[in-house]
Amino acid sequence: MGEDCDLLMWTAITVLVVAFTLCHAGIGSADPPAEDFIFPDREAFLRELRPDGVELAAVRGALERGEVEEAGEVFIAHFRGRPLDSPFLRDWEQLPRDLEYNTSRADGLLAGDFFDGYSTYTVPETGIDWDGAPLTCLTRFPVLPTLNNAFHHTRDPKYLRFIVDHVFEYMQAYPIERFADVEVDSRGFPQGWRGSFQVALPWHWSMVSHRLSHMANSIALIRAHPQVSDDELLQMLQRLYEETRWLQIYIGGMVESLHNGGMGAMNAMGPVAALLVDFEKTEQWAARNVELLNTYIDGAFYPDGSCIELTTAYSMSVARSTQASAHAMREYADFTSVRPRLAEIVTSVLALSAPTGSLPSFGDHYAGHFTRGVHEPLLEEMEELAWALAMVRGQTEPPPPFTVWPVPGQQQWSGYYSMRSDWTPDALFMMLDGGPWGTSHRHGDRLSFVVTAHGADFIVDPSSTKYHDNSPDAFLSKLNAGFLHNTVTVDGVDQFESALGEDGETVRKVPRLATEPLQNTWEHGTRHSLWISDFSFAPVLDARWERRVIFADNSYWLLQDVIVGEGFAGAGEAVALEQNFQFARDIEIEFDGPITIATAPNGARLVLLPLEGTLRPTLTIGDETPHQTWWPDGVPRTEQWLYMKPPYRAHGRGWTARFTHDMFPSPAVTHVGEAVLPKTLTMAIIPLAPGQDLSDLPEITHTVTAAGTIWQLPVAGATLEVTTTEEGCAIAQ
Repeated sequence: MGEDCDLLMWTAITVLVVAFTLCHAGIGSADPPAEDFIFPDREAFLRELRPDGVELAAVRGALERGEVEEAGEVFIAHFRGRPLDSPFLRDWEQLPRDLEYNTSRADGLLAGDFFDGYSTYTVPETGIDWDGAPLTCLTRFPVLPTLNNAFHHTRDPKYLRFIVDHVFEYMQAYPIERFADVEVDSRGFPQGWRGSFQVALPWHWSMVSHRLSHMANSIALIRAHPQVSDDELLQMLQRLYEETRWLQIYIGGMVESLHNGGMGAMNAMGPVAALLVDFEKTEQWAARNVELLNTYIDGAFYPDGSCIELTTAYSMSVARSTQASAHAMREYADFTSVRPRLAEIVTSVLALSAPTGSLPSFGDHYAGHFTRGVHEPLLEEMEELAWALAMVRGQTEPPPPFTVWPVPGQQQWSGYYSMRSDWTPDALFMMLDGGPWGTSHRHGDRLSFVVTAHGADFIVDPSSTKYHDNSPDAFLSKLNAGFLHNTVTVDGVDQFESALGEDGETVRKVPRLATEPLQNTWEHGTRHSLWISDFSFAPVLDARWERRVIFADNSYWLLQDVIVGEGFAGAGEAVALEQNFQFARDIEIEFDGPITIATAPNGARLVLLPLEGTLRPTLTIGDETPHQTWWPDGVPRTEQWLYMKPPYRAHGRGWTARFTHDMFPSPAVTHVGEAVLPKTLTMAIIPLAPGQDLSDLPEITHTVTAAGTIWQLPVAGATLEVTTTEEGCAIAQ
């Protein structure tokens, strides 16, 4: 009954999301009335204060006497001294000061050396060009955290003054009146992106949320210091309040679209409402945030706890923000009803983490350590997640209650799967992707996988670089093309998300969102786990690829790729096949005939042992030759970035990256050759611990019979019998 309820709930949410999107298809022509968020003068702003409360009585009295200046002074005196005890705001008073704090980065800002997390900018003598600077995220206020920390630790007023001046420069460059005329997209998201090397307009959905949060924390830091005047504080508070009221016009649509920008908007509302608690509207904002968070938890995560974006780096951030927001909002609402969903969210993050600590980086960016995906204070209050808290703290007891995920009997939704031998740092681990593309930041990685063994990451997903960077030596790529992943290419065609017919109309568009549980094979026995999923190359090619993986006795894997199809190469003609394996940058590769031996710095090894098929292994490291791809729309191109501009460059295989301005040459082993379809490629993937000899490889045998190929897989003093055909795979129990 519980699973049926989950399915009905998720189907209903999907229908609501689609309906919401269609309803707002023409929203771009509607602008919010200025009076909804702009206040003509200080009196109108101060009259937004709560009409009750003894602490504000003197402010109200001054306003009634027409003494607006006095009212402002009285309010700021109250604002400077009142406690700011909120989980949403940084507690500057409790943060210890470091008298040896390194202020070099902040000093660089004061000298004009600016950055926005992507690019750099030397501020000219005429001041910041708030329109044409190459810092796309300048209006996020990315420099404020650096300046905040420098001022907090040193109390040097030069940092405070720079904070205030920076905010006022922004306010002068973008008067609040300009927020009354903004462009929004079909989802209702405020737009304003103008390219990779020009300042994004401040109402762009990705700018406003960060800016409000940074601004609130800066004001909380500097409010008590006399170096910032009453008038300056009042002006900054009014602008913060006005922009927050403006965001309230759009936040519902942003959250209901289930994009990570909706989570960002809710994250901004927490610190702003805590800082502006003296204003009447903030109580409504806090209550609405609770409702929106419930909506987001129910819709932006599958019943298995995975974020529907299916991009591990972004999804980890969204997962952690959701947990942190729910934990902070527990003061305003009872989250008992969503507690099981929060537990699933935590579980999905940790279940997909490799024994080396990081999540594989499926989709854009570098995912990083699993602790970035969980909120420890929430775990401390959830007894059912005692194993997760132990894991976050580096403890071994209690251990997680599973070694495969989704756990046996659990519905499959996201298409992410993990299997591991145990939960020790030296465990054998594989994560696979057999689900929908995901709602954003997609890569051509369906049926791709990663392998970690004996403390080393071997086969990895090639995570992307930064999106943009103006460094002269930048070499950027999203590394999103299908041929770059651990996938199969048929006649040069790699994966694609959609495809066009001869008339230019879309004839295939694979769903980005699962609306019902997946039906991949995910079976488990006492000595094995079996996973099967497939990908169709139609209509570009009349071919289908099925990938099968057997984890034998928690010791090694049998990988089988079956490619079937006809009609595109001529009857009986051979097609070109490529089977790619991207390794981590620190792995050394050597070949022993058809066998690949990959060695990690710690001495652990991973052996790729072909058992069936005639492809030959080749090694590629850092290929800068343009390579054709069909990602994402089934149209062949050599660009790996759809709007190809320097420093983005077309390239071939043999690269990995982190969130930097450069890619790293890394070994890719690609098995290449020709074959007449249908064709089956079978390989053993065998980890060897440091010091373990190649003679320890399991002796896998097979026999071809009329009923199929029978494989004998050694497992702990016994044999696992597997029968495979073009149509399927059966394991004798």
